[in-house]
Amino acid sequence: MEKNHNTPESTAFRPDEFVSYGSSGVCQIVSCEQRSFDGEHEETYFKLRPVDGSHSTYYVPTDKAEERLRPLLTKEEIYALIDEMQGVKEQEWCSDSRERKGKFHAILHSDDYREILQMMRSLHHQQERKRKTGRKLGASDEAVMHAAETRMYQEFGMVLHIQPDQVHNFILQRLTAEK
Repeated sequence: MEKNHNTPESTAFRPDEFVSYGSSGVCQIVSCEQRSFDGEHEETYFKLRPVDGSHSTYYVPTDKAEERLRPLLTKEEIYALIDEMQGVKEQEWCSDSRERKGKFHAILHSDDYREILQMMRSLHHQQERKRKTGRKLGASDEAVMHAAETRMYQEFGMVLHIQPDQVHNFILQRLTAEK
């Protein structure tokens, strides 16, 4: 029996739902619609809009949604990630900037918040070490840290019902309260 790729029933995602779409961050599923991008084959797509205010639109085939989209974390999952941060060891700093950039980009494009948090912690510690000597993080490290913070703070903020710029302080308060 041939699988019908035009039915969204094969996925758990629905219009109006908020999802994580890779490094694009949190998006809202606007609709489920038939589209032909090649002029010949029509497929069913989820139309996504990022919540970051950009005017981008993404189309994800419904038959690929399970591998490309992820439901947002729950409050409990976010709390558990934050609570685990106390025991997370800082990654050893890689002195080779090209190798470090490759590792950081792979982590950023994974969907593993534990690794992203560990990377962010290493970047923050390195930033503090450099600040004490009157120096700054390199542009590439700064960009990766900003991208990771934006992605994580956006999702955490949406789920916790706080502004993304309040997430950092929320995390610090939760970590301080645990001690």
